[in-house]
Amino acid sequence: MLMLGAAVGGCAEQSDRGPSGSSAKHTKSHREPEDKPDSRVVEVDDDHTVLELSDGRQVSLRFTRRGLEAQHRHASDDAWSARKTVYETGTKPCHGIRAKAYRDTVWLAAGFGAYCRDGEEPQEVIAAVATGDLSSWTTDPTKNTIAWPKARIRDGGARVDFVDPSMLETTTLTWRKGSGFAGVATKYKPIHPWFVGRWRARDGSQQLTLHQVEPGRRARVVIESRTGPRCKGSATVSGIDQHDLSMSNFKLDQGTRTVNCPPEETEYSFDVKSSDGPLRLRKIGNHPKTVLTYERAD
Repeated sequence: MLMLGAAVGGCAEQSDRGPSGSSAKHTKSHREPEDKPDSRVVEVDDDHTVLELSDGRQVSLRFTRRGLEAQHRHASDDAWSARKTVYETGTKPCHGIRAKAYRDTVWLAAGFGAYCRDGEEPQEVIAAVATGDLSSWTTDPTKNTIAWPKARIRDGGARVDFVDPSMLETTTLTWRKGSGFAGVATKYKPIHPWFVGRWRARDGSQQLTLHQVEPGRRARVVIESRTGPRCKGSATVSGIDQHDLSMSNFKLDQGTRTVNCPPEETEYSFDVKSSDGPLRLRKIGNHPKTVLTYERAD
């Protein structure tokens, strides 16, 4: 991936005056309120987990040859209910079943893979939720390969978000009481506002335009030659952190690929040190060298 970096010296500001970022202010991400799990784990090993809910009921979750099964009982000295199949598969399970509860909403995430216990990634990952009398489970029908590391409970147990955050994006699978699981949603991190806008190479050879697009989607860059053979194309850009971007999936729209249209992804990087630039294309390595310098053209 082609890396674009904003050397900002620790500044963490967001622009509120368009692409040049000439005036900026701090912004805080809004996070919806969460309900803290109130269950406790009373037994756990690689194949079995037992939860105790806040009302004293217990839920037993176990890997079997057929997949994943669940039982429940009203108290620790009561008889267990009949086994209920939560997820049926012939694929071998991974290590452990992650499960928690809030009031009478219980959720779990578990993975399966032929060599998962030898360190390979799971081939199937399921999320499941049970509520009320715990007699039935709703399971994510998409059979994701995302190993959901987090689950967040909201709306008093009426909503559970299974979340997988990464450097470039956050993927969320949401369950809602009454409607079950929705499709997986991915929200991409915005690019730093110092990058947004139109940049023209000082030597006149090309122009870059970086678009923020809309919240939650990938930003884009358009590269266009201004001298020599015609070359115009676009690619997606994603923020690795507050000041860096990666560029991928360049698509040629007009003409032919030329020098630096696009730059070789593994050999070059971009950086910018202020809201007004300049933006530099640099050849990376032991002795980095500036190849092109861009000024704002807005």
